Amino acid sequence: MKSKLEDLSADAADRMVALLAPFVSERRRDRIEAALASRTRDVVLVLEDIHNDHNSSAVMRTAEALGILELHVVAQRSAFKVSDKISSGAHKWLDIRGHDSVTSAYAHLRRRGYQIWASHFHGEAPALPIDRVPVDLPVALVFGNELEGLTGEAIEQADHWFCVPMRGFVESLNISVAAAIAMYDVRARRQREGHLRGLSDEDVRRLRAAWYAMSVRAAELILAQAGLPFPEMSTQPMTFVQEEEV
Repeated sequence: MKSKLEDLSADAADRMVALLAPFVSERRRDRIEAALASRTRDVVLVLEDIHNDHNSSAVMRTAEALGILELHVVAQRSAFKVSDKISSGAHKWLDIRGHDSVTSAYAHLRRRGYQIWASHFHGEAPALPIDRVPVDLPVALVFGNELEGLTGEAIEQADHWFCVPMRGFVESLNISVAAAIAMYDVRARRQREGHLRGLSDEDVRRLRAAWYAMSVRAAELILAQAGLPFPEMSTQPMTFVQEEEV
C-alpha cells in the first residue's frame, strides 16, 4: 500500500517516524533535519518535454542541492528520463509532480499563488533578465526542451518571461546551466530580501516520514504491518537510464 505525499496526514506521518526511528542512525536523522530546515516551496521548477536524461538529471541534482523541493513535469511528447548516475539520486528527495499539459500545470500553480515565469530569449515577448525577476511572490520557473525550447502554449500562457543574458559570443546555454543560474538567483534574492519561507509544520512532518521510509530498507514491510502506507515522493513516472557518469 502506498500513499501520495500530499495525501498523507501529519498524524500518520508522526506514527511512521516513531516506527522507523529505531532503524535510522543518529547521523542520518541529523542530516534529514538539516535538509528539512533548508527546504522551500517558494521557488519551483516546471520542465516541459525534456529529451536528454543528462539534462533532466542535472537540473534535479542542482535543485536538490539548493533546497528547492518541488519539480513539475509536463511529458507529452517525451518520456521523463533520469540518469541515476548524473542525478546522484537527487530525484528520490524531490517532490516531483506530473501534469498532462502545460495548461493544467499552470492552473495548479496559479491556484497556489505562484507567478509563472517562462524562459524565453527570442521573439517579441518582453523577457526580463533573471536578476530583475520580482521575488516578492512565490515563483515558478519554466524551461523547455533542448531542441525547440518551450512550446507556444507554454510561452503564451505564462504570466511573464525571463532570460539569462548572453554577454559573450554564444547565443544560448544548456538547460541545466540556465536552470541552475535561475534557481540560485531567485532563491538567493528571495532569502536576502526576507521573503523566503521554509516548509509548513505539516509539510515537514510528512516529508520527514517519507525520508525516514527511504532510509530504511524494510520500511514498506514495517509500515504495512502497522497498517500504514509507504509515502511516495513522486507522482511523475520516470524512465531510468543506466549509464556511467561522465
